[in-house]
Amino acid sequence: MVCRCLTFTIFLCCLVALGTAQTACSKVEIPVSVVNATLDTFRGLAAEDFAAQPQKGKVEIKSAALDEGPRRMLLVVDTSKKLPANARAAEVELIKAMVAASRPEDSLALTTARGPGGIVRFGEDRNGLIEAISPEGKASRSNEGILDAVMDGIEWFEGARPGDAIVLIAADLEGNHKANPKTVAKALADRHMRMFGLALGPVTATSTVASHMVTHTVSQGLAEATPAIGAIIYETGDLNFYPLTTNSGGLLLSVINGNRDLSFSMDDPKQQQRVRQKGRQVVGMVDTFYRLQIDQPQFSHPETWTLDVKDTVRKLAPAMWILYPRELGPC
Repeated sequence: MVCRCLTFTIFLCCLVALGTAQTACSKVEIPVSVVNATLDTFRGLAAEDFAAQPQKGKVEIKSAALDEGPRRMLLVVDTSKKLPANARAAEVELIKAMVAASRPEDSLALTTARGPGGIVRFGEDRNGLIEAISPEGKASRSNEGILDAVMDGIEWFEGARPGDAIVLIAADLEGNHKANPKTVAKALADRHMRMFGLALGPVTATSTVASHMVTHTVSQGLAEATPAIGAIIYETGDLNFYPLTTNSGGLLLSVINGNRDLSFSMDDPKQQQRVRQKGRQVVGMVDTFYRLQIDQPQFSHPETWTLDVKDTVRKLAPAMWILYPRELGPC
């Protein structure tokens, strides 16, 4: 009798624990950017304007709130000596533009990789960001790959806050010694963190997937796709830069597209303005996004899903792109 009572008690405890886990998992918050061709945020959207399509189960969108709160943003900058002078000059203009576009309540940090440079941690004077990428008198960080620096910098965030973001300013993501794309993708997902990219090299990508969610606009430097479905074919460029940013809910923008930009010169005022605009666009997407609260099934492992606006909304603004994390994780 005692054994039966003990077994029954354990069974009840397991049921309670399972029910608690399911309840905790049902409410999930997703960062979502809804932007136009110039990467300005569409405002005024509500939960009923979105439509979710998971591969398994049912996802219900409970609420959608525009969030413009304070942000923490880490810049990871490629300072490799192999970068051409125009690329280094573009980095300086990008960082200047991002510092100018950020708000007083935002907190910026910076770390360098693959060459000489310094670091600026959260809470330190943001005016030091430009000085940190100057090669003069700086220690070499050539043993620190771009993704190595990302993994080190993630620890600077000290817990997760809504809107935390990492911005990579690099030609490619090669030369890592500790990290790899899979470990970075998992770290971003675990912390609900988005990654954006400003590419100093080619990023052309096409997809064999026939889907209204797949688009590529080279002229705007805009690239969005669902790489977890079908096959992605990269004509040129780094194989991991594009999916790492897109899958996290961020975006990859082309600043200098390799051999296609043979006439690119930072001595040209028009090019300077174009580069600065890219920096401002990224800050705008980091600072403003929708927080979607959803009810999701209790997955045992990450599952892909698609999120879009409903046809009634898209008819009003056909040039509308949805940036969101491409997988829903387990509890």
